[in-house]
Amino acid sequence: MDDILQHLIEGCRRGEQASLVALYDRYAKWLFQICLRIIGNKEEAEEAMQDAFLKAFTSIGKFKGESLPAWLKQIAIHTAIDAVRKQKVEWVELTEKEDIASSDPEEEFYEESIHLSVENIRKAMEGLPAGYRVILSLYLFEGYDMEEISSILHIKAASVRSQYLRGKQKLLNLIKKNNG
Repeated sequence: MDDILQHLIEGCRRGEQASLVALYDRYAKWLFQICLRIIGNKEEAEEAMQDAFLKAFTSIGKFKGESLPAWLKQIAIHTAIDAVRKQKVEWVELTEKEDIASSDPEEEFYEESIHLSVENIRKAMEGLPAGYRVILSLYLFEGYDMEEISSILHIKAASVRSQYLRGKQKLLNLIKKNNG
């Protein structure tokens, strides 16, 4: 950890306003983007990002890890997921007998016929139902695997995989529609 960051953490532990503001300024845009990808609404993502900072600042004394960014990211992801849960998202639980699409979730997320841009993907992600958006965001952007997402969301891994596949197809359809 660099000296500046260590100094900021120590200042935050002492409750120094300048350190709190500097830490906020350093990570706010990044954490906002994480929350936005999960929540899909700018105002609610802003609120979740603010809540994540409040949680981080009130528990900074407990921070013992070596990576403050990873710790902040984890707080932001859980705060954003809590915000989505408040929206009364219904997670689809599958029974063992239900058929799951045969696509491999590890396959390349690209089709040559689709012109991809950050703006196209962002707009399409906003158009997804919350359950799909959360799972796609955690898997594609935050790097969690299916088992980790299952644990975070408290749903079966088969349900995560199924919603990922359905969400990916819906995202591709939205991107095609937006390009057409």
